[in-house]
Amino acid sequence: MMKSVADTFRSLALGVIMTGMGSDGAEGMRAIHRQGGFTIGQDEASCTVYGMPRACAELGILSRVLPLPQIPAQILQATHYRKRA
Repeated sequence: MMKSVADTFRSLALGVIMTGMGSDGAEGMRAIHRQGGFTIGQDEASCTVYGMPRACAELGILSRVLPLPQIPAQILQATHYRKRA
């Protein structure tokens, strides 16, 4: 799915990788990164299992590494979300 997002939205793509085992999300995140998209990874301290974010961090493909509570605000900022008055 992430590869399709990268191919379709290119530099407008946004990928978020959070706690989990393995590295299966790394290829999709790499595709988003290669297209110039924005990538966010959950930090080790707030992860239950740091496998997936670690794989992305080791590849150097994360634009930001954040604790879980900060990820929603970063997504809103990255998408220039504005609340209506």
